[in-house]
Amino acid sequence: MRVIDPGAGRAAGSWAAAGILSPSHPEALPGAVHALATRSLELWEEIARRHPRIELRRTGLLLVGDDPGWLAWRAARGMPADPVTWIRADGSAVAGRRFPEVQVVRTPRVAPALLGDIPVEPATTTLERLRAEADAVVIATGAWSAPLLEAAGIAVTVAPRRGQMLLFAGGRIETVLMEAGPGGVHLALPRADGRVVVGTTLEDVGFDAGTVPADLDRLEAWAREWVPGLGAREDAWSGFRPWSDRAVPLIGHLAPGLLAAVGHFRNGILLAPATGELVADLILGRPPHVIPGDFSSPPP
Repeated sequence: MRVIDPGAGRAAGSWAAAGILSPSHPEALPGAVHALATRSLELWEEIARRHPRIELRRTGLLLVGDDPGWLAWRAARGMPADPVTWIRADGSAVAGRRFPEVQVVRTPRVAPALLGDIPVEPATTTLERLRAEADAVVIATGAWSAPLLEAAGIAVTVAPRRGQMLLFAGGRIETVLMEAGPGGVHLALPRADGRVVVGTTLEDVGFDAGTVPADLDRLEAWAREWVPGLGAREDAWSGFRPWSDRAVPLIGHLAPGLLAAVGHFRNGILLAPATGELVADLILGRPPHVIPGDFSSPPP
């Protein structure tokens, strides 16, 4: 088995993401995505038992701000959205809703834990060469997938959308905090080591992996208002979400011996386990846990 990843490193979605195991706006997602998410959450529990270093934790999520679509979606399914009060850094109280089932995972540790001794080759190669060398090739290179899909004759757009993130030395926060509003989504996430991850932006800037001081300062200003006891800024990075023009990820056969698993956009970490399982089911001819046709590709 070979793993070739032209986007390996801190800019890759699997490294850079906050690691929240909950769709940001589930009311806008088709049912097939929720079926994949349900299976993924089952698999995340199993993965965490085998690899405790990934730090799967049930922190819950506290939503402040106006997101009536999300709340209506939960109410229609009998999911709790408990009224709570959040105390900001200046001591003022803000009303919010808590979603108790939300979990988080330490994203930079996930791929190394699952790959074990299999090295990641940070290289590029042609689809023709890959297919000549292997019985099965899976295109799963996130925001970097477009050239391989084009070579396969698949008319699906996958493009990078940058998100900038910050890391702080600590803070008095035990749940994911998310503020939704017209300016986008702000979030703060507690890590098991006491540090706090803060984000994020959503930018169409190609593969510019840099960070913008003004954007980082704006995110930090928000965090210092909302997170009591926020420590010093320790790190900042950006990563690329694989945006797609499809409503669901593309997962399935493109041609004999050629498969794809691309276009997960904001929900790559959430959907990764069930995506991998579905790809393996298709390669090995096993009965799948989710319906493959919901994610199949358009004809070339």
